[in-house]
Amino acid sequence: MWETGTSVERADRRPDRLGDPIMSLALTCAGSTKLITVSGEIDMSNAHLLTELVACACDSSAPVVAVDLSAVRFFSAHGVSALLQAQHIAVTAGAAFILRDPAPCVTYLLATSGALGDFRLNRGDGHRPRPRSATAELATPLRGDPLTSG
Repeated sequence: MWETGTSVERADRRPDRLGDPIMSLALTCAGSTKLITVSGEIDMSNAHLLTELVACACDSSAPVVAVDLSAVRFFSAHGVSALLQAQHIAVTAGAAFILRDPAPCVTYLLATSGALGDFRLNRGDGHRPRPRSATAELATPLRGDPLTSG
């Protein structure tokens, strides 16, 4: 498991307790799918780590790279850039790139920035988010894969 974090205190977002990581990343494998689980905050201090982990996952020629964003509690424009870069890395390596169950803060910023339509999305419960006028058509989850189809 990859983990990163600091105990830097911020006026607007204090860690729950001293030593809690700002961001936590975990890479697991289930068959041919690589699942990256992200929790905490994705900001300018750590967004590059997500991109690096996707690149690492793609080194082993995974046909599917899914990124679970359900536990993200803060998401910045650097996170949008990191996800776009990560998707480019995965597609260049021949892998499908899927955002799984993005937290509301992730979905909001992706939609606001106009990048939401660039990603394949699915929710962990197997339901797709309903398209809104600010979003493009969302991709259907892969069927038969326990990590991407819920």
